Amino acid sequence: MPKFPRTARISIVIPLQRDEALFEETLLSVLENQPDDCQVVGVHNGTYSDPFDLGDEVELVTARSSNLIDLVRDATDATIAPIVHVLGTGMKVNKDWMAKALEQFEELKVAAVTPALTGQGSGDLRTGWSDFGGRYCNPCAIAPGESKRRGNASGAIQGFFLNAFFVRRRLLVSLLDAVAPAMNDPVAVSYAFGCLLKRAGWNVLVEKECQIDSQNALGLDDDSDFARGQCLAAIRSRVLPTEPTEGFSSMIQSAVLGAGSLGEMIGMLRHRGNMAVMRRAIDLKSVSTVEQLSCLIQAPAIEPSRRRAA
Repeated sequence: MPKFPRTARISIVIPLQRDEALFEETLLSVLENQPDDCQVVGVHNGTYSDPFDLGDEVELVTARSSNLIDLVRDATDATIAPIVHVLGTGMKVNKDWMAKALEQFEELKVAAVTPALTGQGSGDLRTGWSDFGGRYCNPCAIAPGESKRRGNASGAIQGFFLNAFFVRRRLLVSLLDAVAPAMNDPVAVSYAFGCLLKRAGWNVLVEKECQIDSQNALGLDDDSDFARGQCLAAIRSRVLPTEPTEGFSSMIQSAVLGAGSLGEMIGMLRHRGNMAVMRRAIDLKSVSTVEQLSCLIQAPAIEPSRRRAA
C-alpha cells in the first residue's frame, strides 16, 4: 500500500489514456517534482501491469473503462486531499508547477483553476474553454503578455477541460454525481461542469504561472459537427436557460470564418430535440452553491472508497 501524508494538501490524478509509455512519462515527471504534502493516484482500466513497481509511491486504481470520464470518476473515489489535480497522459511538469494554482483556492468563490499548457507550436498558452464567436466550449489561448488571472467576470474563461485542471474535491464529487455515467464525451462533460459551476455561482480561473508541457499529451477529440452543436446547446439550455444565446450573425461568422461549421450551427439551432436526454442526464440540484459549501470547505477530506483499488 502506498504511503501518503495524513494531511495531503492535493491529490494528483493521472489517467492512463491509451499509451502506457506516455502515462509513465507523466508519472515520472510528477514523482520527480512532487511536493511532500501530496497524494499521487494513477488510474487505468485494468490493463496496466506496473512493470516498474510504482505501487510504493503511487496508488494504482482500476476504473470501469478507459474512457477519460470513467477514469476520473473512479480515481476520485481514492483521493484524500481537499484539492484534486488531474494531469492527462503525456503531460510533464516542473518543480513548483502547482504552487500558484493552489494559492487561488484561498479565495472562497474559486471552484477550479486551469493551468497554462505549453508546447503546441505557438507562443500562446492554451487554457480552458469559453463560449464566443458562435461556438460553445471553444478552447481558449492567452498570449504570454496577458494577465495571469482571468475569471468568469472578464469573460476570458468559463470552464476547464477534463485532461488538465485543479478543483475542490467536494465540488468534483458533486459534479460527477450531477452528470449521469452514460454521458461520456469528455468535451460535453467539460462543458456541463462549467455550466453547472456558473449556475451555482462559482468561478473558474486561469493560472498562467502554472505551466505544463503538453507537447506529447493526448488531446481530446473535438470535431465540429451537427452532433456537437446540438449536444452543447442542449446542455446550455438545460443548465443555464436564462443565459443569452449567440446571435444568428455570430453563428454564421463562426461557421464560415471561425472554428465552427455550418453543421454545428444547424445543430445548435435544432437542439430542442436533445432536451429530454439532457433533463435525464444532468441533475441541477447536485452542485452546491458557494454559500452552501462555505461551511464545509475547511472540513477534513472524505475518507476515500477503496472498492476499485487495484
